[in-house]
Amino acid sequence: MNLLTVDLEDWFHICEVEDLLPREKWDKFPSTVVADTMKLLDLVARTKSRATFFVLGYVAEKHPDLVRLIDAMGHNIGYHGWDHELVYKLSPKEFRRILRRGIACIKGLLNKRPIGFRAPQWSINDHSRWALEILAEEGFVYDSSLAPLKIIGNESYPRTPWKIRTVRGDLWELPPLTLKTPFGHYPAGGSWGLRLLPYPLLQQIVRGFNQRQGPTLFYFHPREFGGKKGFVGLPPSKKFAVHGGIWGSESQLVKLLADFRFTSIEQYLSEHPCSSD
Repeated sequence: MNLLTVDLEDWFHICEVEDLLPREKWDKFPSTVVADTMKLLDLVARTKSRATFFVLGYVAEKHPDLVRLIDAMGHNIGYHGWDHELVYKLSPKEFRRILRRGIACIKGLLNKRPIGFRAPQWSINDHSRWALEILAEEGFVYDSSLAPLKIIGNESYPRTPWKIRTVRGDLWELPPLTLKTPFGHYPAGGSWGLRLLPYPLLQQIVRGFNQRQGPTLFYFHPREFGGKKGFVGLPPSKKFAVHGGIWGSESQLVKLLADFRFTSIEQYLSEHPCSSD
């Protein structure tokens, strides 16, 4: 059993380009998150798979019916921050405030609170490990923010589900799928890393990982299924991350869903023991 996750955000929620896509202009941009998500939901429904949707507070507030629909279809709802904030740029006080705002919003929509969190751009790392303590204090059960990758995370982080000990209790950590190479870990579980891998190689990676180590975790964004967006003036690195191989998003997901079993993080944790840190 493998893990399927979605970062529920709009096309303009891109980190570190605030000068090009400033927060004060978001409401004026044409939103595509509903149409893009409906296409993604249809693909997932064909195999009766379940996913965890990490919902951005901004999207939940603007499109509450979309969040209710995702929940009604049997998927789990986690939290993805409010305005796509990088956690390591926040103070502990600001982070706690953002968590509580999202909990209140989602609980108001679904009559149940989120128990899982994913930081935008995997921004809980060695510079912000304090955030894990706050997540546990605020009642979260699992996190998916520590990437075993260079630059954004640390290659020494475990590559399979593991348990983090905090003063306030245990917190499960669910990392994205990475591939070991002579040059370091490759991000095989999502974004451009997933889109650019030949499918036979990806299939081999997942099968080998399942046989030796356990579940793989994949992550997608709705914008990857609605076609290329009109991003203007993005730096080359961001263009590559957003657009690289985007034409392959749908075909990669369709093949994965056909060849492997997928479920949500919460369902997986309820049925499988995980190792401890």
